[in-house]
Amino acid sequence: MSKCFSRVFLSVGAVILFICSGTNAGHAQSNDSLLKIYNTQTIQTSGTHFIKGGTRLTFRDLKSDFTSGITKDLYKKAKGDKILGGAFTVTAVGALVTGIIVRKNNNALASVLTGFAIGLNLSSLHFRNRSTQLLDRAIWHRNKEILFRVAD
Repeated sequence: MSKCFSRVFLSVGAVILFICSGTNAGHAQSNDSLLKIYNTQTIQTSGTHFIKGGTRLTFRDLKSDFTSGITKDLYKKAKGDKILGGAFTVTAVGALVTGIIVRKNNNALASVLTGFAIGLNLSSLHFRNRSTQLLDRAIWHRNKEILFRVAD
């Protein structure tokens, strides 16, 4: 009986603590300058687009936002990996189409080209994922610099 009572008591206490902490935090930052900076100057990701101060940006639009050494380097690496991934994708599609065309005359070559296309697609996936990770790190560092006025 006491175990059941203590679980209920802890659960109710946790709910009350959660509600109280949420209401205080909402009132504490309603007029704060940090909140204004967060809403107008930080970058959030939304699929393939990015949002800064209510404005929707593309990958290319972000270039001017990365000015410090680490963020600029991360952005450049992300851009290079994105371009490389795109080139691998285009080459893979070309190899696959060529494989389909030559399948009637040379089945072995078609199989090699199909395997090559699969390898290129896997490489493309790797570079595009790495590009996304690098860009996420660049955005995280930039937002940290903007919010807390620190540079790594």
